[in-house]
Amino acid sequence: MMDFAKWISFSLVIIFVYIIWQIRQILLLVFTAVVFALILNILVKKLASFGLKRGYAVLLAIATLLGIIAFFIVIVIPSLLVQFQDLYNLVPLGIQKLILEVDRFKYNLSSEWINSFPDLKQILLNLQPLLNDLLKRGVIVISGVFGALLSGLLLLALTLMILVDPLPYKEGFVRLFPAFYRSRINKILMLTKIELEEWLADTFIKIFCVFILTFLTLLILHIPLVSAQAFLAAFLAFIPYLGSVTSVISPMAIAFLYSDWKSWIILIIYIGIYHLIDKVIIPKFRKNRVVLIPANVIIGQVIFASFFGLLGLFLAFPLIIITQILIKEILIKDIFDHWQISK
Repeated sequence: MMDFAKWISFSLVIIFVYIIWQIRQILLLVFTAVVFALILNILVKKLASFGLKRGYAVLLAIATLLGIIAFFIVIVIPSLLVQFQDLYNLVPLGIQKLILEVDRFKYNLSSEWINSFPDLKQILLNLQPLLNDLLKRGVIVISGVFGALLSGLLLLALTLMILVDPLPYKEGFVRLFPAFYRSRINKILMLTKIELEEWLADTFIKIFCVFILTFLTLLILHIPLVSAQAFLAAFLAFIPYLGSVTSVISPMAIAFLYSDWKSWIILIIYIGIYHLIDKVIIPKFRKNRVVLIPANVIIGQVIFASFFGLLGLFLAFPLIIITQILIKEILIKDIFDHWQISK
């Protein structure tokens, strides 16, 4: 029979899990700030490697971040908004034409073949509620907690505070664990930091290559709204697998409005681009790249998107990395490998 002390411990664990679940949106915002701080810390370490003191490197990194934000707000975003508005109007027209082409193709087939084809229109109608729910939950995470502007300012403030002096935050987190386990937690945190930095380096290369190659592809094929579609493809490259599949929908749909054959050429080229980046470019420049089992990544994306919405989908890969490290280092190495059956 479970004694009183064990009942108290079990109750505290349940309460702790409940509290974590209730503040999961705030924790995700903090985690986003940590990811951004790691991004800036890569720049800080690069500047420090040239002999610049860390304090000056941090100031230069912060100035670079604020300059990039100002550049996007003043120059990039206004021009992209116009193109995205056109994109919003053209893509449904292209999808509608695609549906008509599929229906026309099915009309020329026998009834047995027709029944074997999925109903594209029905698939799109079934996806709509799922996308709406995902976007709704993403808005709740970003704007429902503090408001959109306040969330952005809080995220920026947290990022800069963690970047300027990360040690107090790290020590405060380590102190949440028993004294005998703190050195082990320090090692796990260092391993997690290394893995996340490796993933960020891989991701930056992928985003840059996707933007350049898709921009050139659409420019050569004379597809409208090149900048907006290349930017969208680069943005979606942050999401493994699902992002690459989603990014091809827009250019294919618009190409259908002008030329049927261009749409299929775009599909073939996009497949080639992502294959080239994943199998050739990134392995050439990144010897210690982070590789996860594709099935685990897709399952993780579904789970984190259902819990956290759109932001959870974008942060699924780093969350999967952390989850995998915690399972391997704590659950397997520290618990299961030392588990002994009492006689």
